[in-house]
Amino acid sequence: MIAVSWLDRAEMRRAAAPTGGWQLRRAAGRALLTETLAEFGVHDARVTRRSPEKPRLETSGLHFSTSHSGELSVCAVAREPIGIDLEAVGSPREHRLTCELPSLRSGFFTPAERRELATSPARLLEIFVLKESWGKRAGRGLGIGFGAFDEAALRASHPDVEFTRLTVPGAVCILAHPVGSEITVLRRTPTAIQLAAAAATDRKERAA
Repeated sequence: MIAVSWLDRAEMRRAAAPTGGWQLRRAAGRALLTETLAEFGVHDARVTRRSPEKPRLETSGLHFSTSHSGELSVCAVAREPIGIDLEAVGSPREHRLTCELPSLRSGFFTPAERRELATSPARLLEIFVLKESWGKRAGRGLGIGFGAFDEAALRASHPDVEFTRLTVPGAVCILAHPVGSEITVLRRTPTAIQLAAAAATDRKERAA
């Protein structure tokens, strides 16, 4: 089973949450992780961070992946390696790739993909988010060199991995996961108390 949770941080602001900006993003991400882990009966897992490795759960035997864009946050938890990525439609990153710095495309898309995007620009976020979900699953993120491989080759060379687009309003969200996995998606609305507790947990883990 794969459990996925997402939230809209704009709702947290309306609820008079005690944090804002990047602090709210971190608190929301940690609150989502806490609630998603509960789907597996895990209530006290600690996150460890050792650069340049991706964050890991210390002892639960579970894997997790998170993403943030605009006012949206998403978290996925599973017993096998996974990667999730989210990009809000109209985000600054989408704007940079499409309008301000089109030369950036060579770093993220192959020549064949760039030709496709010239006629189907709406595919930009889908291809980018799919690649980033794969990079997160592999534990390398943007360092994987997205311009060196295309979507078709990725799918063909990894038939054991499935890329599922999840429904998150106002965004493109894709989960890279083992083929045939059962996926549960839940929208969360943490309370101000839960966010404050999550913020405290996050600060403690980052200071360790």
